[in-house]
Order: sequence, then structure tokens, then C-alpha cells
Amino acid sequence: MQFSRSDKFQSFALLSCFLPLAMTILIARPAQAGEQIAQAIPSAPPVTGIYASMPSKGALGQAIDQASSESAESEKSSSIAAGSAEAVSLPRIDSAPDEESKMIAQAAGNVAGGTNNDNALDLAPVKLPERTSAIFQTDQFKTGILYKLPARMFFQSSTENSLRLETNVFQTLHRNRADMIYRVLPNVTVGYALTKATRVSANYFYFRDQYTRNSHTLSRNIHSIGIQVQHDVHISEKTNLTAGFMGRQLLLSRSQPLSDLLPSLQMTRRVGQNGIVYGGVLGQIRFRNTLGRFQEGDQFYSFGGMYRTPRWQFLWDNTFITNFGYRKLRFGPNNQNMIMTLQADYRISKKLPIVAFVRAEPIFNIGANQATGFAGFNFRIYGGLRLDMNKQAIFPVDIKKRK
Repeated sequence: MQFSRSDKFQSFALLSCFLPLAMTILIARPAQAGEQIAQAIPSAPPVTGIYASMPSKGALGQAIDQASSESAESEKSSSIAAGSAEAVSLPRIDSAPDEESKMIAQAAGNVAGGTNNDNALDLAPVKLPERTSAIFQTDQFKTGILYKLPARMFFQSSTENSLRLETNVFQTLHRNRADMIYRVLPNVTVGYALTKATRVSANYFYFRDQYTRNSHTLSRNIHSIGIQVQHDVHISEKTNLTAGFMGRQLLLSRSQPLSDLLPSLQMTRRVGQNGIVYGGVLGQIRFRNTLGRFQEGDQFYSFGGMYRTPRWQFLWDNTFITNFGYRKLRFGPNNQNMIMTLQADYRISKKLPIVAFVRAEPIFNIGANQATGFAGFNFRIYGGLRLDMNKQAIFPVDIKKRK
């Protein structure tokens, strides 16, 4: 039996559309991935100098010291029984008892609730200009099944699997603790272009962070469901301004639901044929539950640039965050953050939209140097694979006007 070129094309389209779902199902048991990572990274001997020289401050400091000393004695006895203990480059991560883990997690800015500083950027889509402006029309996943959708309907899907090293998971000024985290992040946007400049869409994303050493305290699931409207203002042939407003609901595995209102304004300018620079501001007004009790208001100021070739993409971004809100609900004081992002993407196959990427994120906490969960320096280094698919809105061309 022979298949026509059209049949092969449609079969390939169907396979590619269901591939993100299959990837998500295959990684639905992240605990096993965390166990495999933990087995691959041997335990290190306790670092006695840091804990011995730093005095305890409050209940949190005592909990950390107690957990560290108990874990150190346990490691010492187990290493004597085994006969040897090998040192590795990762800092020592001690596991605390249940009650102490709860104290650490709560004092560390309610990490699971999405209010911790190093997770703020994860929940605010500010650094990817292609989300708000379709400047580049290349590398689109165009297949027969997508063309059967309404012309003005647009679709974007990204499924990311990554492994990262994080050097300061509890966001402390001293006593930095590192961990290895596995993340799965599917992100889908479906919308309709009302005009060439105005569009409405619905967005859903989910991410699972599976920690290796601090799984009981920090591993979490976060779902985001939102609706947004965007409008483009054409300033010049190379410059575009996009205004947007989004409302979303966050469903968290370790905390009550959160509700966000996200007004945004972003300007992009094309540089040459392959580059763009951009800058923007995004506001985040956060409530407990669904538009319930006001928790905080945050501002994200971002600027950066992107350069693309047929196989490579390079991103540079700087985002400055100011946080204001109720201390009791935020589990910490008002503060500021500077998050830098350097990312390199490489498209592995010319036929399949699979991208390998490396991303580095230095994170600087400012204004709350003594508050655990809001202080210190954190560095993230990612590596992973991403599957991208998209369909742009299509409008009929008026040949008479073009003439």
C-alpha cells in the first residue's frame, strides 16, 4: 500500500499535536525522576564551618541548627557503617523533621504559594516578547490539521522539560542551601483575532517542581488558568506597542488558591532582519482565593533583546521587581529583586519543532537582607528540551489595496 504526500503530511501533523500530551503523561510521576536524581548525586559530608560560626536567630535559626546537627550525626554514623563517604561539589542539604520543615517553608516566604522571590518570574509572563508581538513569522509549525482551524484562530503550545541547579533554595543571606530540581512545564494559549490589532485568548500552564534534597518541603504543583485581551499600536514599520490585560486563577498544591490581575504594556523594535529589542512594565495585583482578600501588588520592569537564526536563538533579559503588600499574607517584608536571564536555544531537527536550551538566571534580592525567604543571592542554571507548536491568525489579503 502506498501513501500520498498529503496522507503522510496529515499523519505527521496528528502525531506532532499529540506529542506534548504524551510527554506530559510520561513524566506524570516526577517523584521517580527525583529519586533517580538523588541516587545519581551522592551525599556529601556535613559542612561544619558555616553552621558552627553562624549564631541562631529566632525559631527558624534554631530549627535549621537543630536539623543540621541531627543530620550531621546521622550522616557520620552511616558513613562509618559504610566504611567511606565521598565529597561532591554540591553544598550540604540537610533534611529537617516535619514540624521544622513547616517552619522553614513558612518563614521562607511561602514558597509553595508562589510568593517567594525566585518564583515570582515563573508566574509572570514578562520576558518573552513573542507572546505579545508576532514580529517573526518563521519557524511556525504549519500542518494540514492546523490549517483546518478557523483562519483568525491562533494557537501556541510549549512543553518544557528541564533540570536545574539552584544554589539558595530558601533565599537566605547566609547558610545557602543548594538543590537539584526537575521541572515539567506545559503551556498552551488558544485565541481569536478580532481584528489585525486586537485579540482575545485563554491561557493554561502547569508546572511541577520536584526537588531532590528538599522534596518534602518544597516540591509543588501550580496550575494557572487565565483569560487575556491584547491590543497592538503600530508606531512605525519597525516599532510596535502592545497593551494587555489578563485575569488568572492560580491553583496551588500547598496553599490556598490565588487570583491575579495583570495589566501590561510592552514595546518591541526590530533590529535588522533577525534581532529585536524590547522593554515593558507589568503589574501584578494579587488576591487570596478568587478576588478575595488583597495580598500584594508587584511591578515588573523588563528590558532585553533577542537574536534569531534558522537554528539558533539567543535571549538576554533583565527584570526588576518591586513587591508591596501585607507582611502577614506575604510571609515577609516588602522588597525588590533583580533577575537576569541569559538563554541559548538550538533547534535539534529541521523537521520537528524540538529545541534544546540552556538558561542561566542570577537572582539578586534587595531591601530585606535579614529576612529569610527574601534575602541573599540565588543562581539558577537550567538545561532541557522544549517542544513548540504554533499557528498564527490569518487575514485575507486585499490585492486591490496592495496594487
